[in-house]
Amino acid sequence: MKKRHSIGRFVVVAIITLVVLVLTVCSFKLPGTWTDSDFVGFARAINFGVDFKGGEVLDYSVKSNEANADINSGIGYNVTRIKYLLENENYDVNVFQNGDDICIEFWNEYEPLDITERINKKVTFSIKTKESTDDADIVVSAADIESAQAVVSNSQYVLYLVFTETGAEHFQTVIDSGTAYFYINSKTAQTVGVSGAEKSYVGITIGNFDTAKRFASEIMSAKYDLGFDYVSVSSGRYAERNKIVAICLFVGLFLICAAILCAVFKKLGLVGSFILLIGSLLQIIVLQALPTNVFVMTIPAFYASLLSMVLGALTIYLIFAKMHNEYKSGKILFASVKFGYRKAWLKILDVYVILFATALIALFVTSYYASQFAMALMVGLAVYAITVLILTKFFTVWFSNISYKNKAYGFKREAHINELK
Repeated sequence: MKKRHSIGRFVVVAIITLVVLVLTVCSFKLPGTWTDSDFVGFARAINFGVDFKGGEVLDYSVKSNEANADINSGIGYNVTRIKYLLENENYDVNVFQNGDDICIEFWNEYEPLDITERINKKVTFSIKTKESTDDADIVVSAADIESAQAVVSNSQYVLYLVFTETGAEHFQTVIDSGTAYFYINSKTAQTVGVSGAEKSYVGITIGNFDTAKRFASEIMSAKYDLGFDYVSVSSGRYAERNKIVAICLFVGLFLICAAILCAVFKKLGLVGSFILLIGSLLQIIVLQALPTNVFVMTIPAFYASLLSMVLGALTIYLIFAKMHNEYKSGKILFASVKFGYRKAWLKILDVYVILFATALIALFVTSYYASQFAMALMVGLAVYAITVLILTKFFTVWFSNISYKNKAYGFKREAHINELK
């Protein structure tokens, strides 16, 4: 009965895995009302950078237009501002900070001719007590803002402004007038009543979260008045070649890992290869679900994905080797599987946690490309830690219900060892 149930479980998991594999590598048109859309496959849906997708990367060094300005604080806000600026003009871009530079990836293989002029256009912000574009009426300026951020409060999207000590004094004048007119680039961004408001901060309800984030980035960009000098351009002209090489490396490395497992552990190696395949598919699914502002598949990130797969295969190998050691010491086959896994998984989990913590630190303290490597490694570690450690436990128990002979596992007794019951 156990054998029949185990076979049935393997069949169900295999069918699900096959469906996911097809959805990962294949694309097709969606039926019904979605006939104008295509399902591109999980693998193609990953956010690829210019190394795989093609296009150009423009590199700009950052300079301050004011003395003693905090460049590092201002770069992040300008990254967001530039991204919204170009996306509003229907450009398919990725904007990111790389050290003290700002890089702009144009994935649609062209860029606006006056890009430098556009991103250097000065951003202004002011709060006035009457509806007027006259600069003389400015009561609160960008210099009076301590921080600006978009938040969600009571299911509403709010632009939350915190004023400096001087800005709070200036904003008190606005409160006394009863109405505040918020201007960004001489255009009215918002008009709100502020009677009785706190002078040190104000929350402004905005129609949607993207608009709130765009306003926050523009306000802080006005505070940190930065300029951008064109440095260089790099092209993704080898994108097609890189894509082919990446596919060959991924498939080839998987086959090598599977071949080693099968050569050492026989039919049990097939079970390990099956676990590795599931982990690889889950890794692709998680990566394609990450938004562009979190992850883009660069060449370093791809190597991190390969490293994760190798670590997953090594984990399976070490667990099987521990089972083999238990068998060599005299335990029966089923007990070897059970106790081998029990002795191995916790030590392996410790290694995964240490590597994950290291990657998490690298995510926040290194350059853009290193952070993408760290993000891909974190995803891979999380996926393979969960997949390998959990599935190995269940799959090996199922397999031991199906196959009772040690030669199916590649296990051998040490000489002069009596079997322990």
